[in-house]
This record gives sequence, structure tokens and C-alpha cells, in this order.
Amino acid sequence: MTLPMNFSNWLLAIAPVIVLVTGILLFKWEAAKIGAFSWFVAVFISYVFFGTDFKMLALANAKGLQLSIYVLLIIWGAVFLYNIADEAGAIKVIGKNMTMITRNKSIMVLLLAWCFTSMLQGITGFGIPVAVVAPIMAIMGFEPVSAVAICLIGHSWAISFGSMGSSYNSIQLVTGIPGEVIGPWMAIIFSVGILATGFGVAHIYGGWPEVRKSAPQIISAGLVMSFVQWLMNIIGTAQLASLMAAAAGTLVLILWAIWGRKQIKSNVPRAEGEVDKMSFNLAFAPYYTLVGVSILTQIKFIKTKLSSLYWALDYPATKTSFGYLVEAVKDYSKIVIFSHPAPILLISTVVGYFLYWRLDLVDFSSLKRAAKSTVDRCIPTSVGIATMVMMALIMSDSGMTQIIAQGVAAVFGGYFPLVSPFIGALGSFIMGSNTNSNVMFGVLQTNTAKVIGKSGVLMAAAQSVGGSLGVAITPSTIMTGAANVNLGGRENEIMKITIKYCLLNVALVGIFVYILSFFVMI
Repeated sequence: MTLPMNFSNWLLAIAPVIVLVTGILLFKWEAAKIGAFSWFVAVFISYVFFGTDFKMLALANAKGLQLSIYVLLIIWGAVFLYNIADEAGAIKVIGKNMTMITRNKSIMVLLLAWCFTSMLQGITGFGIPVAVVAPIMAIMGFEPVSAVAICLIGHSWAISFGSMGSSYNSIQLVTGIPGEVIGPWMAIIFSVGILATGFGVAHIYGGWPEVRKSAPQIISAGLVMSFVQWLMNIIGTAQLASLMAAAAGTLVLILWAIWGRKQIKSNVPRAEGEVDKMSFNLAFAPYYTLVGVSILTQIKFIKTKLSSLYWALDYPATKTSFGYLVEAVKDYSKIVIFSHPAPILLISTVVGYFLYWRLDLVDFSSLKRAAKSTVDRCIPTSVGIATMVMMALIMSDSGMTQIIAQGVAAVFGGYFPLVSPFIGALGSFIMGSNTNSNVMFGVLQTNTAKVIGKSGVLMAAAQSVGGSLGVAITPSTIMTGAANVNLGGRENEIMKITIKYCLLNVALVGIFVYILSFFVMI
């Protein structure tokens, strides 16, 4: 690359990101609006200062749209499935059954804020886990501000592999690192995040006495959750990693609750109310289907047969007038029809709707409401993600991201692994989601790793893990939680709690990644 790395070029390269940050934080623009404007800035700068032409820009935008489709299909499918279950009353039944597992409040707070929120994150997202669980905790007697903060911290470990793996898919798509390579390393790094968030939940609830009291439950459940999340990646079902890890943690805590019923005096009143129209198993039926079909598609014989059905595009090599080369790529952002999460989500939705319909829990009007709610929630997100992904691809293919990486490497050098997760967390805070953070900074992480001679896989994994933990301080998620427990206008109180734990959790991950960086060279 002949374009020199100096301060003026570095400022030009990072200008679209600065515009994006300024628009969100200072002008409070919505993601769709600021995403489109930042995209325009990237187009202008890359054309005028970085030697791209119309063909290069068209190809970069096409790549961006194709990447967006891959992720957005997952998001739309996950939200629609959740809305169908919610229309049937299944989410309320699942939540009620969770509250009836134990009357020990110490275990209950871990079950709800650490595990149940993460199970919901595994199947949906968009702040829904906090919106669902925080009101339940408030009704049970938990202080509302603490209830929202506990849920935000508690589920922040589950974001990357949640929403059927939308953030996990985004980091591998923008960096080009295969899921089977980056996924297990993400799970290993997340082991620190899982334990840290568990202890964070306990500390918010009852301070150091509660941490000491709950340590056996947190350590045992956290280790099992970490192993299950890693195992899901090893067997090729990363999209289930958050859901299954949270379910495993729930089982461990249930065992603790059963063992402790005679030892610990109950201090949570039993919930009273109307008889449910369905059992827990029926309420959870579409998610059982989701797990079953996902595992089925990973059986070697079936996976081989289905892998021939896919959609992808080929892109030629491009070069800027300054000589920055982007290699040709074949089958870019391949969507394998029957192993991509979207068709599996659709199958699960159809099964769930049919079962609920048989019991008169849903009808055609329910289907229309679920569809409308999905469109209303996903359209702004889709526009924001699409424009930001296109912006990121323009910056990557024009060499702008490489210039930024060289500048970052010059400042931090070998200590960059300590900072890497904070970049992910900052991206989530600014962009409002782990997915957007990965799109924005994923290539920056791998490029910087290359410059300083560290593992690109490790830095990309740290990016997504940091971005996941950073969701605990995203304004949109905090506002969603606050609104559902009548705390509108008190979001700053929630932020004051979550930011301390978020920064500590990310710092612990950074230290772990820094240690790993001396041994991991892939």
C-alpha cells in the first residue's frame, strides 16, 4: 500500500466513524438516519482521497448488502418467532414457571437475571430479555432500578451467540474468519464474562455478603455454562450456544435449589394467579423444535446432503489508484439454505403456531399482529444495519480501515489485546448493538492484530466478546428496560450502576485476552 500513514490520512480514514459517533451521541439521530449519512461520508472520502472508483464502490456496496441479508434474515426470523410465542401467552407461562422453581431469593435472582434473560437472548434480542424479566423481578419485590441493572449485566454474556447467532455471524462475515475457527475462541474468552456477570448480578443484589453466599452456585453454574457454550461451537451449533448454556445453568441452579430447600428458609412468596392455559413444555415447544432441527442439520450425512443448496455471489479483485488490493472472492457470504438459522426459525415458528392454534391460543389476527410487530421493530434496525455494513465494506475495501489499524497499532503496540475488548464495548455503546459493533470494528481488530504480530482470530473474538458485554450500557437497551418498569427519566440511575460492572467485566476479559495473546498465534 503506497498511501502513507500520517495523521491527516488517519483522520480522513476515521472520519465516517467520528460522524457516526457524533450523530448518535450528540444529535441523537436514529440508526437508520445516521447510518445513511455516515455511508455517504465514507463514499465521498474513499472516492476523493483513497483512490476508489465507481466500480469499486458498487462492488463494496453489493458486498455490504449481501452481508446484511445474511444477518437480517436471522434477526427477522428470531423476532417473528418470539412474537408468535408472545401472542399465545407462552412467554408469560415460561416466565411464571421460572419464578416457581425456588423460593430462595439468592438463587431466584441468578435464575431470572443471569439465566432466564440469557435464554430469552438466545432466541430473540432487541432488549426483549430485559423488558420481559425486569418487570417480573419488580413485581416479586426487587427494587426497580436494581432489577433493570441486574438484568442488563446478567444477560450481557449471551449477546454474541444470542438472537440465533446474529452477532457471531456478523464478526465472521466481516473478518472472513470461519465460524468453526472463531467460535470456540469466543466461547473460551466468554468463560471469564460468564463468571464475571454472575458475580456482578450477586453484587448488585446484595453486595459482598451476597457474592460470598452465592459463590458456589455461580462458580458451578458458570463453569457448566462455559463448557456447554464451547461444546455448542465444537459440534457446529453456535446459534444455540447462548440458549443451551443458559438452560444448562438453569439446571445447575435448580439442583442447588432442590438441595437447599431444607437448609435455607424460603423468602420469596409463591406467585398466585389464574391457571395457565398451557404447560411449560407446550409453551417452549417451538424452541424445543429449534434446538432439535438445529442439531439435526449438523449430523454429517444430513449436513453433506443439504450443503449443495446455497446462495452466494462471486466478486472480482479490485485495486485503488494508490495500489491497495482486495483479492477476488468466490461464494461470498454463502447462505446454505437448510443450515442457515432463518429456515430453521421458520420451521420452528410454523410448528409453534400450529400447536398454539390447536388449543385456540392464537388465530389469524394473532398472526397479523405478530407480523406487524416484527415489521415495526425490524425495519429501522434493517436500514441501520444495511447502511452501516455498506459503510464498513467501503472503508475496508478502500484501505481506510488499514490506515486506522496502523495508527492504533502505533499507539498501543503489544498492549493492544488489553484494549481490544474495550473497542468492542465502545462500539456497542455507540451503535446500540453487538452486531453493529462487530461490523464497524471487526476488520479494524484483525488488521491491527496483523500489524502488531498478534492473532487476528483472538482479536476478532475479543471484539465480539467486548461488544457483547458492552450491551449492558447501550442507551436503547437501558431505555427499553426502564420503560417497562415505569422508570422513564431515571435511565441515568441505571447507567450509573451498569457502567461500573460493565467496565470491570471488559477489563477482566482484556487481561485474559492479553495473556492468551502470548500463546495463541492462529
